Formats: sequence, C-alpha cells, structure tokens
Amino acid sequence: MDILDRYIFKSFVKVFLGTLILLVGISMIVSVIDSLKRFTDNTHGVGLLVKYYLTITPSYVTYIVPPALLFATAFTISNFNRHFELTVIMAAGRSFRRILRPLLIFSALFSVGFFFFNEYVAFPAAYKAVDISYALRNKGDNVRLTKNYKLIQLTYRFDKRYYTVGRADWLNRSLNGFHMLELNAQDGLKRIIEADVASVRNHESHIWNLHHARLIHFDANGAYQGVSNYDSLLVEIPENLTSFQNNFVEMDSEERSVFDSYKIYKKRKASGGEYGVFLTEVFWHIGYPLVCFFIVFIGGMLGGRMKKGGIAMSIAVSMLFTLGYFFFMYFGNAFGESETLPPFIAGNLSNFLSGCIALWVFWRFDY
Repeated sequence: MDILDRYIFKSFVKVFLGTLILLVGISMIVSVIDSLKRFTDNTHGVGLLVKYYLTITPSYVTYIVPPALLFATAFTISNFNRHFELTVIMAAGRSFRRILRPLLIFSALFSVGFFFFNEYVAFPAAYKAVDISYALRNKGDNVRLTKNYKLIQLTYRFDKRYYTVGRADWLNRSLNGFHMLELNAQDGLKRIIEADVASVRNHESHIWNLHHARLIHFDANGAYQGVSNYDSLLVEIPENLTSFQNNFVEMDSEERSVFDSYKIYKKRKASGGEYGVFLTEVFWHIGYPLVCFFIVFIGGMLGGRMKKGGIAMSIAVSMLFTLGYFFFMYFGNAFGESETLPPFIAGNLSNFLSGCIALWVFWRFDY
C-alpha cells in the first residue's frame, strides 16, 4: 500500500467510523425512548437497565454496518471527485478501479471479521438482551416457555414412528391431541396410539401416561385386529419429552446465530419436522457479510459520478440500496420458508441481486 492508497484509505475510515458511531448512537437513543415505556415496572435498578443497552448494542451494529459502509464509500469518492482530486490522480496514470483497490481489499477482509462478529457477538448478545428485558419486566424464569406456551399442530418423525401433536404444553410436560402411528419392519402398520393428553413425570422418562387413550392393534402383516379404549394407560415409547422439545424453537430469528439455526435444522430434519426456513437462515448467515464487498464496490463506482450534493446523494443511495437489500432478504427468507425456492438461493437472494448490480455498474460506468 503506497502513500496514495493510505491517503484514500484513511479518508474512508474516518467517514466510516464517524457514520457508524452516529447511526449506532441514534439507534440507542431511539431504543432508550422506546424501551423505557416497557420497563416501567423495573425493580432491579439502573445497573441492569444499563447492562441491557450495552448488550443490545452489537445487534444494532449488524444492520447498521451496510448503510454506513455505502455512505462512507460514496461520500469519500464523491468528495475526491468534487475537489478534482480524482482528476489529478487519474491524470497521473492511476485508473479509477485501481483507486478503489484499498477499499475493496478492506471490504473483503472486513467481511470475514463481520461474519465472526455477527455469529459470536451480535446474535448471542441479542439473545442475552431479550432475557435481560424479561427480567426488567419481571416476567419470571420460564418466560421463554410461556412466550410460546402452547404450540399447535406439530408433526414429528422418528425412525418408523410418526407423531402428530395438537398442542404442546412444555411447562406441564404434556402433549395434547397425541397421535402416534408406528410401522413394523416390513413398513406395515404395527400400532396406532391416540390420546387426549400424553404426559410424563420428567423430560427423560420414556413412560407416558395416556389419558382417554385408544390403541389400534394390527397383526404382523399389518392387518387390522381391533381397538382398545382406556381412561388411563401407561405406555413405553422410545421418545421422551426432550425428543419432542428439541423441535421447539425458543429464540426468534433475530436471536439465532448460524450455529443455532444449523442445530435446529438438524433436529428438525431428523424428526421429520419442517426445516426449510432454518436451512435458509444458515445460508443467509454465511452470505450476509458479502454485502460489505458489494456495497463498497457499488458505492465507489457511483461516488465517482457524483460531483454535486455529495452528502445528500450518498445518503439517498445508501438508503435506497439498504432498503432494497433487506427487502429482498426478507423476501428470500419467505420463499425459503414456503420452499418456493431452494434454501441456498432463498438465503442469498439479496446477494445474487447485489452481485448483478455490481456487474452492471462495473460495465456501465467505464472510467
């Protein structure tokens, strides 16, 4: 990196850090104003409140970095252009794309660091911040279970056993509207168990107490033999409550790191539950940091065309691109959840579109 590269890089970093600090500060102010309404019953003192704001800050950085990068790049390059520094540099024999090289190298390295920051700091911090917010609102220790107290219409598959649960009540260790269909070694019907409520003493027990139960029997060939009805029946099955609860997702998407999404995906896939949205999240987490590279490239190329209204135009470009990126990001996640698109494409839909825009800008703006 020569003197000119260092000059361009230093100018860019100053604007980027200043913009990042400004936007994070604004986000914090908005958060404080909004959250104080929810924490009026706080009995834990100011210390826990301060801890909450410090903990939630990294999650703001995750979504503020892209617009801050785009603004900093577009403003820095347009500022050089407005003061004729680009003209002098290019007259000295350095191409415009060579001028952008230190910023592109920085963005590539920054993308790697951004990934680790998000997955090891921002998303785990968001998860902790939610727990702190529950404490500030005096919600109790079981709030994550009570938040989704009764999950409805769950389906599971374990080996040759297929389950349908009308409603899961984790707090009371019971499954309401319980239905199990089990196949034999030849994939014929072995037995069907139905109960209004299936409960266990603890999460590890395999002995289930069935209330208002019905057992449908089949012979070794899968032929129907009869049905037995019980007011109460103890039945042993291979799955315990933990097996079913592994499919319960206690954290929202804003709190899940790539590792959390991958674990949920594996558990859902193993038990036969729907897992498309979680696999889409895995690809999104991996691909999201690439936005840093696309943004710097696009911002730099556009900045070279800005000679007037540098600040206003940089803000406008940053807002439009960021809104478009996140719009297609959520659009892609919705397609992944409905399995309209393959998870890899759905999770990286915004990146594919950003890459197309970057290629168009590269060939359209011939410097």
